[in-house]
Amino acid sequence: MAFYSSASNASCWRGYEYCEGKKVLSFEKKSETEYVGIVQGSQTEPYNVRIDIVHPRKSECDCHFANGRKICKHMVALAFTALPSIKAEYLKEIEESEREAERQEQENREEIRKYVNTLTKAELREMLIEYMYDERYGDHYW
Repeated sequence: MAFYSSASNASCWRGYEYCEGKKVLSFEKKSETEYVGIVQGSQTEPYNVRIDIVHPRKSECDCHFANGRKICKHMVALAFTALPSIKAEYLKEIEESEREAERQEQENREEIRKYVNTLTKAELREMLIEYMYDERYGDHYW
């Protein structure tokens, strides 16, 4: 399991942005599995970060979000900076996820297209009237 798998999607993406934005001011390898570093946050003071890539929950950051419990964007930024292979793995997962979402969307559209092609003109008109009514008198206006 990748280090970033323990973080939220938002923390992963923000960590990636911090890595790309060179917010990791410094880092040092402490052991085969541990790194420490200083990461500039959105606040004025940088954060002290320690990550354990084998045991992510043992990682620490002095930001308020991590609070000893969560994998924060600063930890992810440090991991991506210290270990570019982890960042590459993350980007590969993002690309695969986007391709799968696109494939699913195309599949859904094709399913709808097939269904619509089975309807009569009268059925299509009735569905359109219902849709427009719901949009106009519901929460949306057309």
